[in-house]
Amino acid sequence: MKKYSIIAMLSLIAFGLSSCGSDDEPTNKEPDFTVVNDDIAVNAVFEDMDNYTIQVLQSSGMVSRVKSSFTNSICEGVNIDFDSESQRIEIDFGTGCTSSTGVVRKGKVILEYSGNFLIPSSKVTTILDGYEVNGLKVEGTRTLTNTGIDLINSEITLAVKVDGGKVTWPDGTSVSYSSDQVRTLKLDDQGYEITITGTASGVSRSGATYTAVTNTELGIKQDCVDSGVFLPSTGVINFMIDGISASVDYGTGACDKVLTVTYPGGVKEITVD
Repeated sequence: MKKYSIIAMLSLIAFGLSSCGSDDEPTNKEPDFTVVNDDIAVNAVFEDMDNYTIQVLQSSGMVSRVKSSFTNSICEGVNIDFDSESQRIEIDFGTGCTSSTGVVRKGKVILEYSGNFLIPSSKVTTILDGYEVNGLKVEGTRTLTNTGIDLINSEITLAVKVDGGKVTWPDGTSVSYSSDQVRTLKLDDQGYEITITGTASGVSRSGATYTAVTNTELGIKQDCVDSGVFLPSTGVINFMIDGISASVDYGTGACDKVLTVTYPGGVKEITVD
């Protein structure tokens, strides 16, 4: 399944938003978007959660017609408890569980579901209990709702909502976060592909408020991430930070770590480590 390093995402070159100065200050000054960096880091945490959640749901037979065999590929020592009677799955990483790619997770992720995820209107609610990823403490509730299914093409359309999201860094700084997304999940023998549209908003570690809108859908491919590239391979996110706009373009399909950032002063190409 899809694997990647949260550390790589956190090493994104920090952009940061410069505050407005005097009337004589150049309007094309390159902004510093730490807000963008924070948003990508937060999304990386939730994408990581999605990736192993898909594995767990597949292993339970909830997102495939036939229950698949499940191997413990999430990390060594993780304990997964399936309770079909109470419709609850508990993923317990204990005091620390390291994946094959070096991602360290701890605490519990609890999935409460309303029925087989192939049935429209079924839901999976993710509850976090002392959950951390590489030292980042993650809080909030995430709800996935099946809003449509195409069995012929093996596609599920999901409404994905994060309420009360918060990610806290080891130094005590934090990002508050909420989002409403539409995701299409396509499963086949070659793996899965996800497309994403929607909105997000939050308050960054520096205290700046922001919104993010994805009109040009993001595309995430399993084979890209399996090769070590977690970033979407296509799509554009448009940010508004304290009245200043910027866009992040992920490209046209290549499995690379190159972003194109457009802001009022120009365009810059960034390569994520």
